[in-house]
Amino acid sequence: MKKLIRNVLLVLLVLILGFFLLFKFCIPFRNAVIKEASRWQFVRDLVGNEVEDDYENKMVDGNFDSINHTVNDGVAGKLTGYTNIALFGIDSRATDEFEDGIRSDSIIVVSINNDTNSVKMVSVYRDTMLKITDDNDKVQYSKANHAFFKGGANCAVSMLNNNLDLDISEYIVVNFAGLTEIIDKLGGLTLDIREEEIKYINNYIEETSKIAGVKSEKIRKAGEQKVDGVQATAYCRIRYTPFYDEEGKKYSDDLGRTARQRLVLEKMVKKAKKLGMSELIDLVKEIMNMNTEDSTFIKTSLRYNEVMDLVPVLIDYDIKDAAGFPFTLTAPTIKGTSYVVAQGLSYNVQELHKFLFEEEDYEVSKEVEKISKYIRNYTGVKEVHLKEETESEE
Repeated sequence: MKKLIRNVLLVLLVLILGFFLLFKFCIPFRNAVIKEASRWQFVRDLVGNEVEDDYENKMVDGNFDSINHTVNDGVAGKLTGYTNIALFGIDSRATDEFEDGIRSDSIIVVSINNDTNSVKMVSVYRDTMLKITDDNDKVQYSKANHAFFKGGANCAVSMLNNNLDLDISEYIVVNFAGLTEIIDKLGGLTLDIREEEIKYINNYIEETSKIAGVKSEKIRKAGEQKVDGVQATAYCRIRYTPFYDEEGKKYSDDLGRTARQRLVLEKMVKKAKKLGMSELIDLVKEIMNMNTEDSTFIKTSLRYNEVMDLVPVLIDYDIKDAAGFPFTLTAPTIKGTSYVVAQGLSYNVQELHKFLFEEEDYEVSKEVEKISKYIRNYTGVKEVHLKEETESEE
């Protein structure tokens, strides 16, 4: 009997040790455990007991209507199988500036394929001329980043839905200080800084450090290096020197800035995926407790359980592709103001749906046709197709 008990204990010890080693060193096994645990109610209750009330009260935007949001006729219910979320980075100089009256420096549509958990991201260039309708139904054609200024998240999400034939019902907005703090909670990121980027990132570091209330050092050398939250946020703001992706493709001006933003977002998610279960839970709790009575860093329409539902997506997160919108564009100056103008909004929306949802023959709504015609007549910018296509300029 003693020998049997000893053998059973030995087997149990080996199993426990094997599980520990698998969890620590086998990433697929560890991620599978975390994915499954995130669905367990007792895990949600465990985390929720510490953060849910504060999260719901301090981070969830009770004024945002996720159900009765603005969607073009014929679009509602068509984009089944996908979860689309709007991410806004606001050009905030203080932690209490968070509603309308502030412009969105970053506008990213994140589209999640619910069957594969693959993710595609599209940055809408902030200077893109689009139709904006405020809460009083007043219409103006202005830069995309002006929508948040006119009516906060409600207006900005409606702008994306109306101009791009989307059905977005959820959003997340973060300011400079919030992005800085999240990156610091992740332990920083590794970025490959080019020589010509150093002076621009250092210019932004001083200002970003003041906004976030966090000290940071200037970048001293080019090359791959670990950066903190202030440095990474400053990197996201660079637009005066080109950005080159891994394939050597060049992005200039705001196109370069949005490419840097997508890169940083990708690196943040990849680093979060490498965390252990307790580390990931601690990170979730810390982010959910970021807002205070005096300062706001993040606002969202997502409720607590909706955030927990995204944990499996985060674990399986695989960015299939990322792009900027519009795909074909020009940058004229109109009445003294520089814009990004789609070379055919209808055509670019068709390309957007092909890119995000693999809809090869998408027909835009009458609303998008109307907006496209107005922009073409107002700016004189003609339709131009992507270079790989054979159609001639119309």
